[in-house]
Amino acid sequence: MNFYGIEYLESQANFNDYIKYAVIFGSLFILVIVFVRYLKHRIQTKYRDLSIIFLLVLVFALGVQYSDYQSNQAEQSQSSQMVAFVKSVAKERSVAQEEIFVNGTQLADGVILKIGDEYYRVNLAFDQGSYTLERAHLLNKEITVTK
Repeated sequence: MNFYGIEYLESQANFNDYIKYAVIFGSLFILVIVFVRYLKHRIQTKYRDLSIIFLLVLVFALGVQYSDYQSNQAEQSQSSQMVAFVKSVAKERSVAQEEIFVNGTQLADGVILKIGDEYYRVNLAFDQGSYTLERAHLLNKEITVTK
């Protein structure tokens, strides 16, 4: 079972987004270069064809990025809710935020908290405005902590 610390939850940057941004900016850069070459050498159609190809790659990459952006909005919102939840539990229990670990990156009913050597199951209210912590016992004691 994997548990995540507050630092991991706060710095959860998606590496795939950086790759997509690199593809978009790389395609845009190459498109500009090829288009300038096409304007200088209007007789050679290979530059026109290359600029059309890179324009299509750019449009495709932008479409994929926009689609991922929309789907990641809800996920990031739940992740930020988890950070606020961990801070709230730390304040309520008078423990350092770094001592609390959770087994998920999104706030949901049934998440397991690790506070010190004890484990708690989170029971959320329907509106997620309140919660109760119920002592839990793990059957599998093999856990991985990611700080």
